[in-house]
Amino acid sequence: GGPAEKLSTPRRGRPRGALGRTGAVQIIVYRPGEMEPLVVSANTLSVGPLAESATNLFFSPRFRLAMDFYRHVVNGIVSVLAASGIKTIQRECGNLLAPALLEEIRASKLCGILVMGLPDPQVAEFAAVCGRPVVLVDILGIADLPVVAIDNIGATKQALDHLIGLGHRRIGFVGSPDNPSFRERYNTYLGGMAAAGCPVNPLWHYQASTHMREIAEGLQPILRDARRPTAFLCACDHYAIGVFEAARIAGIPIPGALSVVGIDDIEAASLTDPPLTTVRVPMVQLGACAADLLLRVTSGSRTREILQGCEVRCRTELVVRGSTAAPVASRNSRRRPVAPPPGRVECRPENEEPG
Repeated sequence: GGPAEKLSTPRRGRPRGALGRTGAVQIIVYRPGEMEPLVVSANTLSVGPLAESATNLFFSPRFRLAMDFYRHVVNGIVSVLAASGIKTIQRECGNLLAPALLEEIRASKLCGILVMGLPDPQVAEFAAVCGRPVVLVDILGIADLPVVAIDNIGATKQALDHLIGLGHRRIGFVGSPDNPSFRERYNTYLGGMAAAGCPVNPLWHYQASTHMREIAEGLQPILRDARRPTAFLCACDHYAIGVFEAARIAGIPIPGALSVVGIDDIEAASLTDPPLTTVRVPMVQLGACAADLLLRVTSGSRTREILQGCEVRCRTELVVRGSTAAPVASRNSRRRPVAPPPGRVECRPENEEPG
């Protein structure tokens, strides 16, 4: 929801180094096994924010929900690099170790590479053999590479504190711990629930497929249980939208009988019915920080050595919309009249009925 982030990048004071003198930066969105390497802008290097175009892979309907996040990150990257006179090439890739890709990179004038997407052992191997400085964007679990990522602990705490503050105690979690970022969020959820004295039921943790239909079907056993959660904390908005569909199938109203909160604040979050309460990730800032870090990494051998393995985290912000409310029991308890203490008689005017 809300307008897209705007980033103003000063042209002075940035470390230019090798990047500022020559070459370009390649931005790779890595989705293992999805497709063969494909250059999004092969003939004309992009020097401005990505334009919405039917031919642009970043706007393919198949990837729209997942790619919405990356599109804003790319805009942040491009805005910083363009301010330093550096061109960019955007590419979506399913195999980082494809010989054709590696040969192309080694033969090019690329001065650096920014990789975002899914964590995978290929990422570390690619960085070791590509022959160019690499900075990761929100890919955790890869040792000895500089990375800019989301403050997952802070984001999850904001979401969980919101639900607990509304009175929820039976809170489920939706998200796979196989993803290092989601694992950080899940561990923070476990710690926060324990600190608040709330029960954690392993049966309330959905961690299977990320496909929308399979999420909706997979959650049905949880939602049909008489002691189902009154709220779900979702590892990302994609999972949260799957919970919406699951609740619709089960005939459970949101937020009347189930509260849902996500993380990311993708554009679709404000378009759900009701609009999704979520934690806003500063996607443009995430990309801008990654680009700035790449500029610094390439500004000199000593700087590269100092920053190798460094980790930068971007803070988040809770956005309360219509998908969260107090649980039914909590709402009923607020409406229920308080009985008078023993030994006292409750007095009412003659014509007043008990509330």
